[in-house]
Amino acid sequence: MKNAQPRFGFESAGALRRLGLAGAIVAVAAPAACRESLTQVDSGVVAPALRPALKIARPLPGLADIVRAGRPSREEEATLLARWRDSWDHGAATGRILREEIYLAAGSLAVTADSAAARSAAVAVREALAEARSFGRSLPPHLTRALAEAERLLNEADRAISAEDWNAAVFGAVGAADALRETSPGAVALALVEAAEDVLGPAPGDGGGEPVDRVRARRLAWWARLAINAGGHELAIQRGYYACLLLGVELP
Repeated sequence: MKNAQPRFGFESAGALRRLGLAGAIVAVAAPAACRESLTQVDSGVVAPALRPALKIARPLPGLADIVRAGRPSREEEATLLARWRDSWDHGAATGRILREEIYLAAGSLAVTADSAAARSAAVAVREALAEARSFGRSLPPHLTRALAEAERLLNEADRAISAEDWNAAVFGAVGAADALRETSPGAVALALVEAAEDVLGPAPGDGGGEPVDRVRARRLAWWARLAINAGGHELAIQRGYYACLLLGVELP
């Protein structure tokens, strides 16, 4: 449909069928041999007509910038970094809880960040946030909230720098970077898949049956996870979006 406006909410499955898009769902969820050719971009808004995500090109500081500022053992450092990486295999809500626990553990490692590390982390986040802001002012709420949280944490980091509290500054800057990471295509795709899976619950046994829409949604959610595992995050967003659409899921 030409000149369609981006949609940030979800329509009912019935409306989807009335618009004649039921076939489009099947096309989106086609096997690898029929997979769409997606346009690759260096940065910008991804999947703007579905559930938009932000592809930020600027590098962001991470947990490694914290633990390497201290003197943890190699085993402690490896364990924390592995837990932090694994936290990004979950949607934002669960991931945030896991990262809070990880940062508490990192704080017990006698981190001794210096002014250079703190200022460098804050500058990197400020540049990434400016890049995200340059994508436009008409971003949907799930993105504007994340950008606002990143800005709030960055302001806290700036105040800590002014007070020469370098540890607080580094932790604040990395927290702001995490808020920006939650806008990434991978994070948005995971949020969609988990929202669909929460509604679907476990698959019925051999003797059970499900309505056609739920069968399609379950298949789409599974295909979305396959796309995430393969690094095809935009395709995963498409599949996760249509799974939620079929289930009538409303995301904030």
